[in-house]
Amino acid sequence: MKPPPSKSRQLFTRRAGIAVAIASAAALALSACSGGSVTGNAADTKDRTTVVVWAGTSGSTDPLRKQLVEDFNASQSKYTVDIQVQPTSLTAQARLINAIKNKQGPNFVLDDGQPQSLGQVISTGAVVPLDKYLGASDSTLKKSNFTDGMLGTGTFHGKVYSLPTQGGDYALIYNKAMFKAAGITKPPATWAELQKDAAKLTIGTQQYGMYLPIGPGGTAPYYWQSMLWSAGGEFMNADNTKVEFNSPEGVRALTAWTDMVKAGTAYPASLQTPSDNGSTGAMTSKKAAMAINGAYNLGILDKALGADNVGVAPLPKIDKPAMNLGSNNSYILKGTPAQEDGAWAFLQYWLTPKVQAKWDIATGLLPTNIETAKNATWKSFLAKNPRIKVFADELAYANSRPSIDAYGAISDALSAELEKAMLLKQSPEEALKNAETAATAALK
Repeated sequence: MKPPPSKSRQLFTRRAGIAVAIASAAALALSACSGGSVTGNAADTKDRTTVVVWAGTSGSTDPLRKQLVEDFNASQSKYTVDIQVQPTSLTAQARLINAIKNKQGPNFVLDDGQPQSLGQVISTGAVVPLDKYLGASDSTLKKSNFTDGMLGTGTFHGKVYSLPTQGGDYALIYNKAMFKAAGITKPPATWAELQKDAAKLTIGTQQYGMYLPIGPGGTAPYYWQSMLWSAGGEFMNADNTKVEFNSPEGVRALTAWTDMVKAGTAYPASLQTPSDNGSTGAMTSKKAAMAINGAYNLGILDKALGADNVGVAPLPKIDKPAMNLGSNNSYILKGTPAQEDGAWAFLQYWLTPKVQAKWDIATGLLPTNIETAKNATWKSFLAKNPRIKVFADELAYANSRPSIDAYGAISDALSAELEKAMLLKQSPEEALKNAETAATAALK
């Protein structure tokens, strides 16, 4: 995903490859056929249980991950984590399932970028529910360590099967120079204000006030769900058996976008670029003054526009603040009791505030453990990087996409109809009605 989880120029100078790193994490590849191994060399493996961990490449942060694993191995004498780095692949989940069926799978999966699709792996019976660990008296991790939204990313059929180990969301990114030239002194706090500002920022077809997501894939539905929630609507019912986005609130949320297309203040699809569904490219080319984007792309924007010229503000609300989580989740696969306990020990370690803060600062991701937000290192980092604080603060009210097998098909159906509405080929009412029909078929 999808993660989704920016900083000052100083940080992004160090992390020039962050966008690639996040993309790699979000597209975690779990190949049974190849990959490197990192076991950590700080401790003797005699009388230890080896825990095999599959993880995707993390780009320039690979050395840090290796060091953190070695630190874990050296911190205790019961387990040795063996990380097997897998190449990026679109068939990650299928390969994992195949490996499980052939008894060649890992004991633990680190940072799976498609947590909403985990149901297919759960159906093999190989994923260990985490409720017993989370409820244990000696556990350092409890359900209370996560917001409802965060915990929901790994909850299927009432049980917690995975925990979010990498967090992310999005915000309003804006060009400060364009704002100044248009006489706008502060970013919009509501969607009504954004629409007015977009009109002031639009200069014919040379410059548009806003880039709005369009095109195939899950980006448009992912962003639009925040609009729906902000308008008071729901994406699905409480037990995820029926879609509910075809509602007056849904129409209102989509009309907020299509009205801007009609007015000529939103970046048109004809100028879409392949980069990040267009939003990053639209801003770096100075074709758009505002866009919805994630922290992980700020390095690209800073380089193109200058860090002092790239502003970040909370996503404007329609009625109430709303945000959609992006997360990469980790989970335990069935093995011996010692292997499962070792995987849990490593998961607890990986989510300790000290380790998570170090990892998030290096990667541009956001904390998933509530306690990490209280960590002195993380708090110091936010104080020096107020733009990241905007993204972090939004997590307090963020919701998650439904964790069901059919989510991918539902998202695809909605994406296709949102695009037709944004191209003004049909009304918001028609788009959501058609999306509901297709989504209902996918659920059945």
